[in-house]
Amino acid sequence: MKIVKIIKKELPIMAVSLFVGVLIALAATAYTYVYSATTQQNIADNVIRFHVLANSDSVEDQALKERVRMGVLAEFEEALAGAMDIENSRAILTSALPDMQTLAEEIITREGFGYQVYAQIANVFFPTRAYGSMTFPPGEYEAVQLVIGSGSGSNWWCLMFPPLCFVDMTATEEGRQQLADTVTEEGFRLLTHMEAEDPSLTVRFRVVEWWQYRGQPNAVHRYEQVASH
Repeated sequence: MKIVKIIKKELPIMAVSLFVGVLIALAATAYTYVYSATTQQNIADNVIRFHVLANSDSVEDQALKERVRMGVLAEFEEALAGAMDIENSRAILTSALPDMQTLAEEIITREGFGYQVYAQIANVFFPTRAYGSMTFPPGEYEAVQLVIGSGSGSNWWCLMFPPLCFVDMTATEEGRQQLADTVTEEGFRLLTHMEAEDPSLTVRFRVVEWWQYRGQPNAVHRYEQVASH
């Protein structure tokens, strides 16, 4: 009986404690979700990626993919390097898209293949990707896509805006600064968290990763299919 009395006495306190704990957990969940969504969205709103998908993972198709991306980048480097902002870059890319497709098909024909190329500007889910010392969180990004043949092979990507594709495939200081000037301070800190070696930034990056992958039922499959080379 004494135990029952103690339980009855403590029950309201236990209930309140449980309720407060649930509220704290819900608040923490809501905060991390909002942080993930807003931070990734801010980064995505300020970059345009370039995405070339090979026909297959054969040695020949992967080599062909490299020739296509190098040829296209070389042809449009000057025009894109002069883009002042993302709107200007988007306009240039939209206008140039048919020429990109034509050039890619010419390269493919010259190399002795008969693959068609599908070119588009679309929102595409990308897994976590490192670009030099910067790491981009997973999520949907605007991208210029060149799909060679079936597009079932491993792919290659970089940034067309800010124009970070062009100097030995590493980010120039000008490109880095342009990126720093367009995304939020927190967004740039996350992009460069590996440089900072700050455990708290690493935890925040993992939070963004977790929420973004959680929103993608086929995230693991997509990660395997979108492995960059």
